[in-house]
Amino acid sequence: MWTWNDYFLSLILVSGPAHQPIPLGLSAFSGRYLVHINLLAAAAVLISVPVVGLYAFCQRKFIRGMLSGAVKG
Repeated sequence: MWTWNDYFLSLILVSGPAHQPIPLGLSAFSGRYLVHINLLAAAAVLISVPVVGLYAFCQRKFIRGMLSGAVKG
């Protein structure tokens, strides 16, 4: 989670837009003086759909993995 949301380090170290992580790519929808909220919201939904789909597909394995570490004994 730390590296997924690492905005500032990626902003400094990554030079080309082809290698930018997704949170840094979302900043392309905000201009210097104007932010297009509708485009930013649409891009955020499109970015989150594969993650939510992966969770929905593998939900039982995620829950089983979380509970296996919580059971004592």
